[in-house]
Amino acid sequence: MADTTPIAGGRPPSSPTSYNPVAGASFPPGTPVRQDLVHDDTVLPAVANSIETTIVTGLAAGAGVGPWGQRTNRVLVQYIGPLTLTVDQWEEITGDEGGLVRGVPYFLSATVPGKLTRTAPYSSGGDTFDAPVGVGLSPTTLLILLSFPSSNGSISELKAKSGASSPAPTSSSDKATAP
Repeated sequence: MADTTPIAGGRPPSSPTSYNPVAGASFPPGTPVRQDLVHDDTVLPAVANSIETTIVTGLAAGAGVGPWGQRTNRVLVQYIGPLTLTVDQWEEITGDEGGLVRGVPYFLSATVPGKLTRTAPYSSGGDTFDAPVGVGLSPTTLLILLSFPSSNGSISELKAKSGASSPAPTSSSDKATAP
C-alpha cells in the first residue's frame, strides 16, 4: 500500500539522487541549475561566469515553470546518476544536433545560462570557471557527475569575492596541525 502521509508544505518526497526546489525561472528539462542566492529553496539556470552562478546543484529532470505571484512551482532536480531525456531535449540544452555524444564530458556553459557544452570554458580563456557536469552515455542519457568548479581567472579576484585572506591548502601536508 502506498504511503499517504501528508507532507509538510505539500512537497512530494525526493529520492536519494534528487531534490524538489522551487523554480525561480522557466527553463526546459536538462537545464543545469544553481541555488538562487536571494530566495531559499529556489533554483535558477547556472552559467560559468562567476562563482555565484557556477556551482551546479543538479539538472532539471522536468521543465521549470517560473514564479508568478507566490513562489510555489517546484521542479525535480537530479544531482547524480543517469538522466534520460529525448534527443530534442538534449539538443536544446547542448546546441548539438543528434543529442549527446557517448563518452564525451559535458561542462556548464560560460556564455549562455542553463546550457551545456562539450568544450571546457578553460580552453577559451578569460575569467570563467570549469564546472564539469557529466558524461554522455548515449544520445539520450547523461551520467550526472557534478564537480566543484575550478577558476580560470585571477586567484585574487576569487579571494576578493569570497573574502578569503589566503589560499586554501593544496594538500594535507600543507595543513597546520592543532597542538
